[in-house]
Parts: sequence; structure tokens; C-alpha cells
Amino acid sequence: MALIASDNHAALLTMLLALVFVGLWSERNRIASKIPAVVWVLGGGVLLSNLGLIPHQAPAYDFIGGIIMPIAIPLLLFKATFTRILGESGRVLPLFFIGAVGVCIGAIVADMLIDLGQYGPHIAATYAAAWIGGMTDMVAMAEITDLPPDVFAVAVSASAPVSIIGLMILVSLPNIGLVRRLLPSPIVDAQAEADAAVEEARPEFDLVHISFALALSAAICWASAWIAQATGFGHYSLFIVTLIAVAIANIFPGPMRALKGDFELGMFVMYIFFAMIGATTDMTAFVTSAPVYFLFGLVIILVHVSVVLAAARLLRSDLAEAIIGSGANIVGAAAAAGIATSKGWKSLVTPAIATGMLGKAIANFFGVAVFQLLH
Repeated sequence: MALIASDNHAALLTMLLALVFVGLWSERNRIASKIPAVVWVLGGGVLLSNLGLIPHQAPAYDFIGGIIMPIAIPLLLFKATFTRILGESGRVLPLFFIGAVGVCIGAIVADMLIDLGQYGPHIAATYAAAWIGGMTDMVAMAEITDLPPDVFAVAVSASAPVSIIGLMILVSLPNIGLVRRLLPSPIVDAQAEADAAVEEARPEFDLVHISFALALSAAICWASAWIAQATGFGHYSLFIVTLIAVAIANIFPGPMRALKGDFELGMFVMYIFFAMIGATTDMTAFVTSAPVYFLFGLVIILVHVSVVLAAARLLRSDLAEAIIGSGANIVGAAAAAGIATSKGWKSLVTPAIATGMLGKAIANFFGVAVFQLLH
């Protein structure tokens, strides 16, 4: 039982917003900025929930993940013109596919190193699908491989902390000197220069612009949900949100470019989303029942990241593109967009969502391939 009850919405919102404040404050503090803001927000959520101060599950979390977070996506995309997307982020897609192969290689390596018994191939395939497509693909792959429900429950409890660790690794890579030397990044360098000059120009907020952007974003989410249901593609509503938002950005580039504060507001909402992700991570569940599954998943993630970084080095890709391609694999569209947003890589927000949603369509093909190889 958590100190703050799951139905105490005001108290939970206070804690989540406090975590967002800590993350945003850390970016302006000389010492705290050594650790990425996303890590502060995620880690704070994990700490609060696992110390019993806030619950792991709450209706407020469902509202943030299901209603609030999708509204942030158009806010981040209203200035995503095709010229900008194609010109600045053309190599995310190949890195995403290489990352998917890296997940599969990691699953095979993990199965060779760690004995999970008769269900080793099942877990390897299920994790491969999960870290290429997401939870829906994980559930589907568990059904395809006939993974028993009790084993699947343990595997799920271990996968969430691994995803959090993977996310923290990705957001920390630009701060590692060796990585920066091996993988130069004009995108990261440009943002570092912008951060150095941040004091001269704070984002300008215009309430008329903000209210219009929020209303338009909510309308896009409404239309996307209706289209997804009407066409039978309910799991792809976020992808439809992306398509509509990008279409509006390109049909009306002038008015969208003139909006003030939309991207910053979307970034703020993404930080709330990250705080929620941290809060829902139950560390006790995997420590008590699934440490071997945790190690299995950690091997997959480490191999995946190594493969992506090696490929980026060979292809002379930008480090930021490699991070987003990897993130679209292992943490999904929304979180990958959140990485791009938190780092200020605006040109990579759309590729993050597009490749992340693509993963949902192809994940089970990779999962079946892993299962056939190992079974």
C-alpha cells in the first residue's frame, strides 16, 4: 500500500509535476546537468514508487498515457515539414532496421548464455517482439509461441526495468566522451551551442497560440481515434495522429511555423509521461521473481545498443540518429519522441514516431524468425 492512494489524483499530479520540475531544473544546474534530465525524471519516478510513496498503478497514470501523452504528439510535429524531415533525418530508418536485427542477435546470444529451460526460445522470441514493436506485439508473440501465462507474467515484470535501463543508456550516450569521439554528431553539437545561448531567448508563450495548438491537437487525436476504430486499426491511432499532424504542418507551413510555445508545451507533457513511466516500474516484482529474466533481457538490450553504435560508426551516421533509431526499437514511438524532444532534436521527433510505429507492424515477423531459429 503506497503512502499516496491511487485515487488521490491531486497528490499524484503534485508528485509527477515535482519530478518534471527537478528534470527541467537539472538542465540549468552546472552539476546536475551532468546527468540527463530524462534520467532524473525517470529515476525519480522509480524511486518514489518503489519506496512506497506513490502507487505503481493509478487511474491518473492511465489518463496521462492514454489521453494526455497523445495530445503532445501533434504539438511536437506542427513544424515538421517534409523538407526538414528528409533533409535532417534521412538515416534513422536504416539504423532502426539494423537495431531490429540487433535485438534478434541479442535474443539469440542471451539464449546461448542464459539457460531459461524449455521456454528459453519462447522468451527470446517474445522479448524480441517486445523490443521491436511494443507490448501488443509481446502479447501476440506469447500467444504464437504458446508461452504459459504464469511464465509470461514473470517475463513482463522483468522487461519493464530493462526498458528503463535501456532508455537511460540511450539518453546518457551523448555525455560519454569516448562515444562522442567515435561517433561525431552535428545534431548534438548544434543543440549544445543552442543550450549555451539559452539565457538569451526563453520560449515565448502566447495564450492565444497555446489554446489554438491544444484545441487542434485534441481534435487530431479525436479524429485519429475515430479513423483507427472505423478502419479496424485501433493499435495504430498514434501513427494516424502523426500522419495528420505532419500533413497539417506541410499544408499550412506558414501558420504552423508562426505558432509560439507549441513544441515547448509538448516537451513539458513528455516529461510528465516519463515521470509516469518511472512510477509504473515495479522493481520489487523482478528482484523477487525474475532476476534471471532481467539478465536475459539486459543482454538483449546491451547487444542491440552495441550493434547500432557499431553500424552507426561504419555508416558514419550521426550519434543522435543512432540514438533515435535505437530508441524507436527498444522503448517505442512515444518514448523515442520524448528522447528527441528532451534533447532538443526537433528534426528527429517525426522519424522517432514513424519508425517506432513501423516496429509494431514488423515486430512479430522478427519474433517468429528468432523462435524458429532457436526452437
